[in-house]
Amino acid sequence: MNKLFIWFKHFSLPVKLLFYLLIIIALWFISTLLRKNTPPQPGLREDLRLIEQLGFLNLHDTVEYTGIDACRKCHADMYQAYIKTGMGQSWDTADLKKSALASHQISPIYDEKNDLYYLPFWQNNHLMVKEYRLKDGDTTFIRTEKVAYAVGSGQHTNSHILNINGYLYQVPFTFYTQKKILDFPPGFEGGNNSRFGRMIGFECISCHNAYPSPVEGSVNKYSNVPHGIDCERCHGPGELHVRAMELGHIVNTKKEADYTIVNPKRLPRHLADEICARCHNQGNSVLKEGKTFFDFRPGMEVSSVLEVFREVYENDEDAFWMETHPERLKKSKCYQKTQNHPDFKPLSCLDCHFTSGMKHISYKETPVDTFRQKCLNCHGEGFTQCKENQAVRNSQSDNCMTCHLVKTGVFDIPHVVISDHFIRITDKWKKEIKSTREIETGRFLGLKSMSSAHPDALTRARAFLYHYEKFYSNPSLLDSALFYLKKYPVKEYFKYWVYYYYLRKNFKKITRIAEKKKIEDIRDAVCYYQIGQAFHNRNHPEQALKYYQFANKYEPFNLDYRNKTGSELILLKKYQDAMAEFNFIIRENPLNHVAYNNLGFIYLIQNDLVNAEKYFRTALKLHPDYLTAHLNLVKVFIGRKNYFQAKNYLQSLIKRFPDNRQIMELSKIVR
Repeated sequence: MNKLFIWFKHFSLPVKLLFYLLIIIALWFISTLLRKNTPPQPGLREDLRLIEQLGFLNLHDTVEYTGIDACRKCHADMYQAYIKTGMGQSWDTADLKKSALASHQISPIYDEKNDLYYLPFWQNNHLMVKEYRLKDGDTTFIRTEKVAYAVGSGQHTNSHILNINGYLYQVPFTFYTQKKILDFPPGFEGGNNSRFGRMIGFECISCHNAYPSPVEGSVNKYSNVPHGIDCERCHGPGELHVRAMELGHIVNTKKEADYTIVNPKRLPRHLADEICARCHNQGNSVLKEGKTFFDFRPGMEVSSVLEVFREVYENDEDAFWMETHPERLKKSKCYQKTQNHPDFKPLSCLDCHFTSGMKHISYKETPVDTFRQKCLNCHGEGFTQCKENQAVRNSQSDNCMTCHLVKTGVFDIPHVVISDHFIRITDKWKKEIKSTREIETGRFLGLKSMSSAHPDALTRARAFLYHYEKFYSNPSLLDSALFYLKKYPVKEYFKYWVYYYYLRKNFKKITRIAEKKKIEDIRDAVCYYQIGQAFHNRNHPEQALKYYQFANKYEPFNLDYRNKTGSELILLKKYQDAMAEFNFIIRENPLNHVAYNNLGFIYLIQNDLVNAEKYFRTALKLHPDYLTAHLNLVKVFIGRKNYFQAKNYLQSLIKRFPDNRQIMELSKIVR
């Protein structure tokens, strides 16, 4: 089937369009037959039956995305309303118009462990950030970068992105708009500041942005980055719909479905909710084999593309994550009791968000009574009445959400307060809002899938492996991974076993099983890299280089792989080839301090001390605590026989890196 799709994708647009029109005619014919052979029913139910049988046409992976401007031409009113919503404002240039920082006094934040300050400031209309270090009131280090993008609607946060020649990295500050606090982003706090090195990969950007254009063979490089989440995120790719409209094939959607474009309200309720769940159930995401983070389309089940897992703890009912709204909603009796109720529609995300009566307008602009009325549809006359004191109800504008959608902090992000979508009777709303980080949970119990009830054993194994690497380096996670992985033989599931042994640091096992596999058959950049690392750690540079080069073949713009390749070439004394790798990296990303250091090291080996010093100092201008570059600079001083300068420099390093073995060894040379 995939070969058929690839074959079809090469046809010209007129041929594609003719094919689509034939499908539309066939659908019309089938729907006519169904109308004749079934008793009259409301139009939506009839559409649902057809959709369940045939699906929307733009789910097909040959239909292309067109971008929000194509929608704007015919739906200008909805466009103008939508761009004011949180989704519409999710990603934009970091200028005075977008950034929530524009209207607030900015003070620096301080990373105590690394002794670094961060100060955002405005230069004309552009947001900048200054990273600096002070000693006795004097600035001893400073680095300034231009912030490219602000991420987030500003309802809860604005985070910030650096764009270096298309490579995107997170900037080490977030503005928490509810409490008007400038602080480190989640994951940067507590001494874990990765400065300007956290890559914005495909998983991250696929939810915070309308689909960008990733550069093939990269992990964080993009040729185009749109602004905001656009219409096609909920309606699917628009190419077929746009062409149909241009040809005058207009459907009266008050009477029937337009099959060229997804309308979420015409989907079965569980599939409509899947659109929201794709990005609002976040955690540890495990892609299905052969899928990417851009493969989900409205009308599909999330589990057909990926599974999303979260940590489970004892007593964690009230300790929840920022993006687990669908899971929280499904815990509610309101949700559970309406799914198969004869008198009520199943409760869905769409009942309160983008409701049919208030299309595409911001949550902030939606009248409170709109949400209250949704509650009264079930809880009106003849049903459970609110038992709260009338005076209290009046004080809250008789807003059901105040008590039943409790506002609280979340487990994973500081300074943020959101509505817990677990609808229930509780008095927690009367108490002081606390972050769920402050809630004491019990022991870690494992990982739970939020996207399907019964993920297969291999997916569970991969989830534990990913969780160990990305979130929580507890050996018990690897034990759990092995429990599930044992069901799958090494020969057929080679790359997962390599991944497991790589995390176990069992490099000997990796090299043994790799020797039994044809290198050309692996076809996975990560696996090639991990095997290369195994051979490197076992002092086999020739074999390591071979696997690194295969990793580069599949991901030529993965700059970490390029650096590893260059370093291995240095070990093999292939200096010209190594220099070519590092120069490639610097052309791609002129702020890559590791590449500058490695280039300097080649010049040091060749006794070109002038160029060696130049590159080491360039690396240190980008990363003041890059110890390898500091030590290499000492070697330059020693190479010049300037032992006094080397000794003084080492003494300053000892103060910053006490008890470091390499510093101590160099100190013996210059005594």
